[in-house]
Amino acid sequence: MEKGKIIKTSISLLIEVLLVILGIYGIYLNFGGSGFMGNGSMMLYFTIQSNITIILITFIFFILKIFELIIKKDLIKNYLRLIKYVFTVAITITFLVFFVLLAPTLDTSYLLSMNNLTVHFLVPLLALIDFFTFDNEIKFNKWNPLLGLIFPLLYLGFVFICIASNISFNGQLVPYFFLDYETLTWFNITEKGIGVFYYIIILLIFVILLCYLFYGIIYLINKVKNKYFKKENN
Repeated sequence: MEKGKIIKTSISLLIEVLLVILGIYGIYLNFGGSGFMGNGSMMLYFTIQSNITIILITFIFFILKIFELIIKKDLIKNYLRLIKYVFTVAITITFLVFFVLLAPTLDTSYLLSMNNLTVHFLVPLLALIDFFTFDNEIKFNKWNPLLGLIFPLLYLGFVFICIASNISFNGQLVPYFFLDYETLTWFNITEKGIGVFYYIIILLIFVILLCYLFYGIIYLINKVKNKYFKKENN
């Protein structure tokens, strides 16, 4: 393994171990129940589920990269990068949806707490840095960016299974206000807001655009890298 790749992998390992530590710490803090998720039902929220999955895939990459340094052989295949992409999209959704839709409805004390900052800001930020800086060798075709839809669609199904099973979200019918069909209705547009159906469509369009934004950034990064290395070789 060339020296430059060893240095790059070592920096990636530092970021990944920091992500894992902060992620575990953030989940631990949220067991205290001081945030809007509560400790009894926190595992039912997209935030916690996306944090857990990004922690797990990051830890797997951390172990594989250590073995790569030892045996000097590439172990991370493209399917693993695609899995990490799916979970990175999910944690990015956690960041964006929280700060765009949810943060304005919450107390400043919670927004500035480590309960919030770890799971909604620091972990997503580290995940994005790690993915685009150190895992950008992922190979996409024009369709597999849509794999990023898997996590939010599964979560949507999970929410409605919970509702059908009378499982509450910290005492509430739904985990997030934009899914509250009892208040917003499904298809109506009232003084309380647009119907849940419209929120779901808007969010799905947003996630599709986010997936192809990831695709575009990776494409540009690799294009610049290839151009740079071509000049170096000349």
